Amino acid sequence: MATQELLVVPTELESNFCNENGDKGNGISDAFKLEDEAIGNIYSYSKDTGEFIFAFQEKGVAYDEDASSTLLSRASFKVTEEAAGVLLKFICDPIAMWGINYCGVIEVKHQSGETRRVYIPGTRTYDPAGRTGDPHASERIGPSCSRTQAAVTLAQMYAVKVGATLEQINSMQEATRAAILRYHGRETLFDWMKLQFEEAIYQNKDVTPYPEFIKKQIASGKIELTSAMEHTKVYLESYDAGNPCPPDFYYKKVAAKDNYSVLFQGGDLERFNQIIGK
Repeated sequence: MATQELLVVPTELESNFCNENGDKGNGISDAFKLEDEAIGNIYSYSKDTGEFIFAFQEKGVAYDEDASSTLLSRASFKVTEEAAGVLLKFICDPIAMWGINYCGVIEVKHQSGETRRVYIPGTRTYDPAGRTGDPHASERIGPSCSRTQAAVTLAQMYAVKVGATLEQINSMQEATRAAILRYHGRETLFDWMKLQFEEAIYQNKDVTPYPEFIKKQIASGKIELTSAMEHTKVYLESYDAGNPCPPDFYYKKVAAKDNYSVLFQGGDLERFNQIIGK
C-alpha cells in the first residue's frame, strides 16, 4: 500500500465531567491532579476508614432507545494494602502513538526508577475499534465517550494512589461495563485502558500497543471485522507495514463533526481537504 505521512488531528480533554443529572460537573484537568478525596459523581475516599466508593451515574440516550435514561455504576471497597509504590502524574500534552492521537499520558514512576506510560484518549481521538455509522462508537471519539472514559480512568488513578489492589481496580471496571455497552459501545477501548493500568502499574512493563490488543481481540473472535470496521482493516495494514495512519474514514468523520478549518491551518488544512476529497 502507498506510504502516507501521518496528519495528526488535534485532540483534547473536555473541560468538565458531568454530574449525576448530566449537567456540568467538576473540572477535568483539576481533578487529574489527584488532590481531592472526593469528585462529584465519580469517587470518594475516607482516609480515616480506608473506604473507597466509586459511584458514577451515566445519563444519555442508549442504543435502540429514543429517550434519555440513567444507569448507576458502583463499586466500593476498603483499602488495606500499602500504596502501590508508584507516583502517578497526568501530563496533558497531545501525543501520537501507533498513528493514534492521544490527548496526553499518565506517567507512572516506580520506586525502581523505571517510568511507564498510560495513553489517554480524548475528544477526536481515532479509535481503530470503532464502527463506521455507529451512533455512539464511530471512528472518532466524541465528547460523551471521552468524558466517561476519563471518569473511570480518574477513579482508578485515585484508587491506585491510595493503595487499591488490581482486584479492586477490576471491580470498578466490571461495575462500569454495562454503562459502556449501553451508552458508548467502546468496550475494546475500555478493556485496553484497564489493561494499560495492569501492565504499567502492577506489572511494571510497557503497555501493549492498542493495535496489538485489537489484533488479539480479532484473533479470539471478540471482534468481528464487519463492513463497519473496514477502516480497522486499513489501519492495521498500515500499522503492520510500519507506517500507521488513520484511514480516510476517520478524517471524513472529523470533517462531518468538527470545524476543521479551525483545527488545521496552512499546509495541514490543504492536506486534510485532499484526504476528505474537497
